[in-house]
Amino acid sequence: MRVVSFNTLAQVYSKSSWFPHTERRLMKWKARFEALTSYLTAIDADIMALQEVDNYAEQWEPWARDAGYASHYVRRTQAGKEKKDGSVVAWKSDAFSLVATRAVHFNDLANGVETEEDKERYVRDCIANLTLLRRTSDDTELLVASTHIFWDPACADVKLAQARMLVEECYKWREERITASEGTVKAPHVICCGDFNSMPDSDVYNVMVNDGRLRLKSVTANNEPEFTNVTPEFTACIDYVFVSSAVVVESVRAQPTRDSLGAGLPNAEHPSDHLPVVADVEL
Repeated sequence: MRVVSFNTLAQVYSKSSWFPHTERRLMKWKARFEALTSYLTAIDADIMALQEVDNYAEQWEPWARDAGYASHYVRRTQAGKEKKDGSVVAWKSDAFSLVATRAVHFNDLANGVETEEDKERYVRDCIANLTLLRRTSDDTELLVASTHIFWDPACADVKLAQARMLVEECYKWREERITASEGTVKAPHVICCGDFNSMPDSDVYNVMVNDGRLRLKSVTANNEPEFTNVTPEFTACIDYVFVSSAVVVESVRAQPTRDSLGAGLPNAEHPSDHLPVVADVEL
């Protein structure tokens, strides 16, 4: 099956002043939404993990349904300024059925610190969308996460805590599935997707691949692309698909060359400032 993780660039953040290298007509929502949905239609993934999704109920959910996907959306927490975007997990409705969903609110990390200053550091309104699916053909269960880790490099400790909490919540839910079935259900496969705002040499990446409980690996392990986010100010690999050890990675779509992307993204070929991570895997 094919899995894609893609930060779509929420329209609320799609400001021409932030992307002066992009033609203004390409930043208008009608044009970008058409480009984004055409882009994803061409990828033809069985499971989509999308980040920075706004206008979900009005546009994304109807589009997904018409395209043969069921979906679940978790909006960002609203403790700070109003956040209009969130994360989506979508799946081909003829191949998977929904078992259950959970939302991970990383703001909860603030409950474990003492000072008000430290609490403010952890309240960033970031979330993870955990969606448990069952494959129709053989009842295999699959826990899919779509997340967007905090961006600021000055808050490396916050990003690391969020990654640890994500792993903990996925592990906890997987163990609950085994216990509730009295051992008759195999541990669900795990696929953690998202914009981790962290490079391959970061502590966040290290936690994702070295936590012994989930035993995750990046689908592009030992061969991470040079970049998944491309703007004149910042170009780096920060988006990943992590899968549990029993998931066999068949292939990963190569990223375009930097020269082919001009000044940066978005552009006429790529409607977000991020490139998708696309992997064909076998359970």
